[in-house]
Parts: sequence; structure tokens; C-alpha cells
Amino acid sequence: MSFIGTAKEFFGFGPYDDAEDAYYDDQQYRETREVREHAAPQRAQHIERAPREPIARSFAPEIISTAPRSYNDAKEIGEPFRDGDAVIMDLTDLEAADAKRVVDFAAGLCFALRGSMLNLARNTGSRRRVFAIVPENARISTDELKRVARL
Repeated sequence: MSFIGTAKEFFGFGPYDDAEDAYYDDQQYRETREVREHAAPQRAQHIERAPREPIARSFAPEIISTAPRSYNDAKEIGEPFRDGDAVIMDLTDLEAADAKRVVDFAAGLCFALRGSMLNLARNTGSRRRVFAIVPENARISTDELKRVARL
């Protein structure tokens, strides 16, 4: 065979001969058997849950005021809120990126624990960034939160 013919065969452009196939002598694969699928029982797409009854607390929630210096201080916000206390966060001294992360963290806490978040500095004419997160069943007024935040 010529050099060009050999090059064609090497790159797959030449004629194909089954007898020269390296895998021609391989054993045949066993036939596969049919697999039966065991379907799981179909579940309802939407699960109705019973309304959650409020947890009776033996004490009134406190108002905790904190001024985190970085996102690493988010534990100062999360632990008291998880324990049922309202938390006021003064984020004025934080850089904008860290303040956004802390607000996102607090929003996640509120979502997970069914609380609410308030922007206490809104409509006060103040340039401060002060937010509060309040547990679900806490009876704390916005005025009381603003008083503790000194707004």
C-alpha cells in the first residue's frame, strides 16, 4: 500500500475492512434482560399542613440592640432572634457590601423563623441604616423599636 493510502486509512478516509478491525475478535456481549421499573407511589404535589400554633413563651421578648462591625458579627443578630428576642441592627458604620450581606442574612432569618423585618430609619430624615427583626408572635410596636434605636 502506498504512503497516501496508509495515511488515508490512518485518518479514517480509506476503505474499511472488518477483518482488520482490532475489536473483531472480541466476545459478544450478553443480551441484557428487561428491567422492570418499580414505580414509587405517586404523592400529592401540594401537601396541606396544619396551621402552626404559636409557641407559648413564659417570658416577654427583649429588644436587643447591636451594631455589627463586619459580616462575621452576624451571630450577634442570629442567636437572640432564634431565642425569640427582637433585634435592632445599626448598620451605619458598615461598608455597603457588608451591610447588604447582613440584611440578606437577617431576611433569611425572618423567612425561616416567620418573623418580620422593619427599616426603622426610613422616613426619619436620618442617614443612618437601622433595621429591626421581630419574631412572629412578639408584640412590640414600631415606636418602641425606634425609641430603643434612638431615632
